Amino acid sequence: MDRIAIFAALHWECRPVLRHLRQVARQRVGGFTAWHGATRCCEVVLVKTGMGITQAAAAAQTIRDSSDGALFVSTGCAGALAAELMPGDVVLATTVVRGDSAGAFVTDPEQRERAQRAAAREVLRVVSGPVLCSPEALMTAEHKRAAAARYGAVAVEMEGTAVAREAARRGIPFISVRAILDTADTELQHAGKFIEPQTGAVRPLALAGYVATHPSVIAELVAMQRMMRAAQASLERFFGAWFHTLDS
Repeated sequence: MDRIAIFAALHWECRPVLRHLRQVARQRVGGFTAWHGATRCCEVVLVKTGMGITQAAAAAQTIRDSSDGALFVSTGCAGALAAELMPGDVVLATTVVRGDSAGAFVTDPEQRERAQRAAAREVLRVVSGPVLCSPEALMTAEHKRAAAARYGAVAVEMEGTAVAREAARRGIPFISVRAILDTADTELQHAGKFIEPQTGAVRPLALAGYVATHPSVIAELVAMQRMMRAAQASLERFFGAWFHTLDS
């Protein structure tokens, strides 16, 4: 049975995959939470990496036995750099580009085409193009515009090149499937005040204190919740269709 390794930074980004697996067992592997499950034709290991390139690189290295590895997948949310992308749109990376000029990785064209068919089956809006892997979150529209101009990327995330590099080292095909969270014009500068940078978790005390002095941030939080729901729903629909293509 082929084995697919899927990597997502945050727990809410893992849920769309878990919903479609059976015989799921959770465990800790190398300090990371991982789930082993299956579809009708494939063994799947899903690893929650935490945010950022360093965390993702360490997580990818925990999948040590590559002898039966069929595919590495980087997934989760992404920020839009292209103006036309909206929350819930799906981005299939043609390449993932490291934001500190440390290289770029081409995704597997056959697997990318399979992913395209799965998204089309669910009538998801899909854009293919380069995706930037940034060492830091881009919180303002100005920073997103600058990144789009410099790298020619349609979206930005923070883990993809780490997974791609490990896949390349082992000779395993790699794809990146991301759902858009925030638009190119969305301003998220307040989030850094109460979001834990490594896990993406909200720090309740920090949030309470910040809201007390910046009540207007409540509107940003409500908008973020809507965007998260849109991204999560698209990923859940995508993985349902994609696993079906693997099993058929």
